[in-house]
Amino acid sequence: MVLVQGCTGNQHPNNYNNKPLVDDKGLAFLNSGTETGLTMIKISGLPLSNSKNQEVIQFAQKINGDNTRLVAELKKMKADNFVTSEDSISDTHQQMISRLTKMHGTLFDKACLQEIINGQQQLISLFEAATHNSNVNVVDFAKIKLPDLRARLESEKTLSAALK
Repeated sequence: MVLVQGCTGNQHPNNYNNKPLVDDKGLAFLNSGTETGLTMIKISGLPLSNSKNQEVIQFAQKINGDNTRLVAELKKMKADNFVTSEDSISDTHQQMISRLTKMHGTLFDKACLQEIINGQQQLISLFEAATHNSNVNVVDFAKIKLPDLRARLESEKTLSAALK
């Protein structure tokens, strides 16, 4: 007689080979999604000091909260799939953030919202591509998040159009 015990509760199986449980496309999705989310968090924090428009400030605070939750979920997915890459903001995004920090008022509002829209479009593209991944967890996560990402893009575009 042979007894086999599986993982129960909140336990995860050991991954003794230390290899990620996602393919290269899944790895790129998790890393790029996290990086774009971190960039969006940084951008959405700028209106507190650079904008005088309460609508822009309140909207940016919502974007900040949404992306903070999204990045936390992506980081959890990375951990669950044994992805051990460092999370940081790219040099290109750092330069864009630096450019935004030097702007104020209406000019800042328009530029900031455009960068938020650009980031949102990047996230949507990443998540759309992830719906075709070989890892079912990546596919399910992307499919669950896409409707919210698309809805947020529409509200970003609406606010941007109102500022013109």
